[in-house]
Amino acid sequence: MPTLLIVDDESEICEFLKEFFKSDTQFNILTATDPDAAIEILKNVKPEGVLLDVKLKARKTGLDVLQAIRDISPNTKTIMVTSHTDYHTVERARVLGAVGYVTKPFSLEYLESTVHTRVASLFT
Repeated sequence: MPTLLIVDDESEICEFLKEFFKSDTQFNILTATDPDAAIEILKNVKPEGVLLDVKLKARKTGLDVLQAIRDISPNTKTIMVTSHTDYHTVERARVLGAVGYVTKPFSLEYLESTVHTRVASLFT
């Protein structure tokens, strides 16, 4: 079963998305609320997919974590989740290997569809 890592500095969002995707039997769900914890999980688990918030309340940003994903687990498919849609951030995420970009607020149906299209479809 593929693993999906959810990285957001708001624990409520992590838990909400974990519960939402937990009903989907296609994924084992892990969460991290800070960049260092996410990077540690990446080193140990190498998840197939990551939902990654761009703006994290830490000294590392989502783009820093995306760079670590590229270095540690280059086959991991990363979908960026953010309310910030400036061109430079989107382009930097694309260059670093993000396979999708979902803007907040988002519908759960759209997020689920994006995850299934970009991550789960690779394993069915």
